[in-house]
Amino acid sequence: MTRPRARLALAAAWILLCAGVSCSGAPEKPRAAGPLRVSLSSEPASLSLIGNTDRSSEILAALITESLVAYDARLGLVPRLARSWEVSPDGLIWTFHLREGVRWHDGAPVTAQDVAFTVKKVQDAATQSRSYLSQFQDVSVESLDPLTVRARYAAPYADALDSWTLPIVPEHRAAADPDFLSGEFARHPVGCGAFRLKSVEAGREIALEANDAYWEGRPGLDGIVFRIIPEERTAFEALLKGDLDLMNVTADLWNEAQGSPRAARLASFVSYPFGVWYIGWNQDGSNPYFGDPRVRRAMVLALDRNRFISRVLSDKARPAVGTWHPDSPWFDASLAPWPYDPDAARRLLDEAGWRDSNGNGTRDKDGVEFRFRLMMAASSQEWTGRIAAWVQESLARIGVEMTIEKLEWRAFQEGRRAHRFQAAMASLGLGPVPDQFELYHSSSRERGLNYGGFRDDEVDRLLVEGRRTFDPARRLEIYHAIQRRIHDLEPISPLFHFAVPVLYDARLEGLEPSPRGIWLITPGPRRWRWAAGASGH
Repeated sequence: MTRPRARLALAAAWILLCAGVSCSGAPEKPRAAGPLRVSLSSEPASLSLIGNTDRSSEILAALITESLVAYDARLGLVPRLARSWEVSPDGLIWTFHLREGVRWHDGAPVTAQDVAFTVKKVQDAATQSRSYLSQFQDVSVESLDPLTVRARYAAPYADALDSWTLPIVPEHRAAADPDFLSGEFARHPVGCGAFRLKSVEAGREIALEANDAYWEGRPGLDGIVFRIIPEERTAFEALLKGDLDLMNVTADLWNEAQGSPRAARLASFVSYPFGVWYIGWNQDGSNPYFGDPRVRRAMVLALDRNRFISRVLSDKARPAVGTWHPDSPWFDASLAPWPYDPDAARRLLDEAGWRDSNGNGTRDKDGVEFRFRLMMAASSQEWTGRIAAWVQESLARIGVEMTIEKLEWRAFQEGRRAHRFQAAMASLGLGPVPDQFELYHSSSRERGLNYGGFRDDEVDRLLVEGRRTFDPARRLEIYHAIQRRIHDLEPISPLFHFAVPVLYDARLEGLEPSPRGIWLITPGPRRWRWAAGASGH
């Protein structure tokens, strides 16, 4: 989703429940105990570092290469490839000064031309860089000399610095492929990060090894091996057996681990990263159901989220009111999640013309019965299926028939991007910046994240104004107005903000919880290491 901004003190709620060792300290003289082993439920959508990204590919990009700036655990933007920068008084020209001596994994120097090339690739529609495109669509970037980059913006952009968390790719390697997303670079990416790609076994694992020549010094781990394990239970068993070292788990597995002697060697914590689980409604006219905001709101009013959180999610979630996280200072605290009110849901559907005219138990309108498909990615996590079944049962009580369509992850992505769905359920990663242009602006339908085709002139206007406003108080007013408008129109329905329980080998030191998770912060995995005296795998 949108890339976070810095310099904001966020009241991020996390609970440290560490056992065995400190979650933040590092021994003075650590020694390696072999590569860290973690699981992925599916292969990354792409290894191109900047194109066709999903969460897994973003994690790998952050390990393999660098960006000009990055977020620390407290959500401050700190220098990375850029050692310093300045901005013109009108906010239109940003000049970045790169560090000397940084090299790509093949030994070539990292230059300003690589930065300019990366931005041009993001701007190329064929790269499918939906997460970054809107931040660079009105920017021209040039190399002034090997270590100086100048970016010219067509209009002031208050969150400009945040966009430079963009992973940088080497022109001399990536430019050689006619098809960037399927060429040699995407199969064997080269970066300048703390870890380099060692091997890829399709469907099995992706292995990274420490970059001995890393500009900031060798990382604490010898490597990181991502094992592709589609079944969550299988991965959990591997963790308990000692065949994996770190894993995000769902609430049921977390509860199981707390009482299991087999988990005694594991440390743990629970955090609330900035993210949301949601249903997106396709309102582009391709279906007769979701063009009316009353209908979209009725779908949520039919759901007893508090009961589901208590009974199914072990209280490891919060009801969501929007895509701005409640721990963010940009969140409008005057808004509350839609309550469970099935009678109000029925009234709204009646008002929208959806009534059960023939008494068969399913609402209809103009001869069309309210029967729609919910598309979701197939998952090994049991609770995703339970959410879908719960939504299905809840809507049936108000006369709406929903079928569940589970697709393999890449097919799900393709379906969303092509707008071939009626409703789609998924998770959305968020950042500290208030700008959510990619998600809600009408121009983001084809090349952004506005998969449902939402369009509202007032939201469009406010999103543009928010980007061009630097005064914090005025920006807060703008983004509160956006949130209220979107809450009324319900273009997507945020359901839950999930807690993320993490279990890991207690010998692993340096993990630091953050609203951005543990992977996408600096120093992040570069600081992780095995405790002194830890044995190999």
